[in-house]
Amino acid sequence: MTSGLHQITMSYSVEDDRLLLRISTTEKSEFQFWLTRRFVQVLWPALLTAIEQENSGNKLALQPAAKQAVMAMEHQQAVGASDFTHTHDEGSKKLTAAPLLVVGGSVIPGKGGVTGLVLKTQAGAEIKLSLSKELLHALCKLLVGSTMKAAWGLDLTVGDAAAVVMPSGETRLH
Repeated sequence: MTSGLHQITMSYSVEDDRLLLRISTTEKSEFQFWLTRRFVQVLWPALLTAIEQENSGNKLALQPAAKQAVMAMEHQQAVGASDFTHTHDEGSKKLTAAPLLVVGGSVIPGKGGVTGLVLKTQAGAEIKLSLSKELLHALCKLLVGSTMKAAWGLDLTVGDAAAVVMPSGETRLH
């Protein structure tokens, strides 16, 4: 089935010690997935690689610290285009009786601004998502916030906004 993404939300379940990823489509269908700490720990570097490759052509000459700062700024800009104030729409039809446990997957860095995310479930299903730059960054923001609430100690970040520090006492104008 091919359908456009309508909404992505994520929450932490204390009882299950898992993240619940809910994805609803424009056709009012909903997929629910359990993400474990172990899976998120493996998924995160692949997501960061996809973000780094988004605009790698214009970052080649930058020092590592500057690349991290630029990546953090781009993340903030992309996340700013998303709306995180709404709760999950409950009117969608759940496609499974219970959330599917994700046991594997892959991230295919995008060409033309679209990144592929494949989630493989314990039941053997593969769900393929196409994420625009904004959706990729929104997913990362949801993972950062949810893992912090879970207190999993993963310390997920996108770039490092503090990587480029101005010396105190100096003012520069551009």
